[in-house]
Formats: sequence, structure tokens, C-alpha cells
Amino acid sequence: MRLTPFLISLTAFAFTAQTAHAQSTKIPTEQTSKSEPVPAGTFTEIEGDHVIGNTDAPVTMIVYASVTCPHCSHWFETVWPKLNKDYVDKGELRIVFREFPTAPAQLAIAGFQIANCAPEEKYFSLIEHQMAEQENIIEGVKAGNGLETYLAIAKLAGLEDKEQMDTCLESEAGIERMQAAMELASAAKVTGVPAFIIDGKLYKGNGEFAPLKQHLDKVIARGFTPVPKR
Repeated sequence: MRLTPFLISLTAFAFTAQTAHAQSTKIPTEQTSKSEPVPAGTFTEIEGDHVIGNTDAPVTMIVYASVTCPHCSHWFETVWPKLNKDYVDKGELRIVFREFPTAPAQLAIAGFQIANCAPEEKYFSLIEHQMAEQENIIEGVKAGNGLETYLAIAKLAGLEDKEQMDTCLESEAGIERMQAAMELASAAKVTGVPAFIIDGKLYKGNGEFAPLKQHLDKVIARGFTPVPKR
């Protein structure tokens, strides 16, 4: 799938309840042909990725998620904090986060655009905030308060007013980042989120903490070296 650039005006974010609840965690992607080479970064960290964790951590985990995906919100609420505490903070896990917008696409793209306009050290807190407040954000837009809702998020990112937010929302660099992430997701055969690539392989197990922990512990025990960054 190739993302169509959106020049988003939050004053036009009025949509029906049916659209608001059509939050599919799966969207079609173009499948990479077996004859095509796998793009650099499909299974590895690349320059410009949003990352947390030590560069020499024994395990690298790429997380694909959307700020409008309810399953992603649940994962960030229940699993993300434990991964950070038990693995990232202990230097055993490096996490790469990549954007995978899901319906309603305008809201997902707006949320990611704003997060990408924030200083790098604030990026993950902006994602965490939108995951925690996902339902309230969508309900606010449905109620006709889209401008106010996203201005509040923008201010957390350091954007002072609507003019700065509009400039951010129209950023071609941000759209290109999301498009590149989606192309890498397609190459890795990611079709739904949240999705995880762990040390170079698409994880097909349960995304809850217990099975993830079991898998991560096995990978760490094998003594794998960190995944190359290119």
C-alpha cells in the first residue's frame, strides 16, 4: 500500500460514527515479489528510526502499531510498560517503533505527524499519550471538537498554535516517513498491527506479555548478537 499524502485540516474532521468505529487493524499491503530483493531495513534498524534502548542490547524488536488501532492501545497499556521495565531498562532489548496508520486514516496520520514534529526525546511519550487517550481523542473528533483535541496534542509536542500545527500536518517528510514504514511492513509481510519483528524474524506468536517474554528469553539465552542497523 502507498499512502496518499493528506493535507489535513482538522476543522474538516467531521465523520460519522460508523466511520469512527471502522478501526480495522488490518489494511491491504502490496506483497513483495519473491524475485524482488528485500529492502534495506525490512528486518533491521535503519538510520532515522525512532528507537529506545541500548545500541548493544542483545535483542532488537521492531514494533509496528497505529495510534487509532484499539488492539495497539490495549498492547501499549498492558505490555509496553512491562517490556520497558523488564527488558529495555535492563539493557536487554532495543525497540524500534514504526508507524502503521489504520482507519480512520486521517486521525492516525495526524497523530503520527504531530509526534514526528516533536523533539525526538518526546516522540515516544506522544505515542504513549495517544494510545492511552485513543478513545477520548476519537470521541472528541466525533463530537466536532477535532481542532481543540489535536491542538492539545500539538502543544504537548511543543507546537504553540494552530499555524504551527497546520505546518506540521502538511509535512511531506512525515508523510514520506510513514510511506517508507508501510513499504517495509509490506516487504516483511506485516498485514495487521500490533506486529513485531524480533531479531530479524516476523514474530507470529501471541503479543501478550507472557508469550512475548517466553520468546524473548529464549532469544536472549541463545546469545544472539544485535541485529545490524542496515
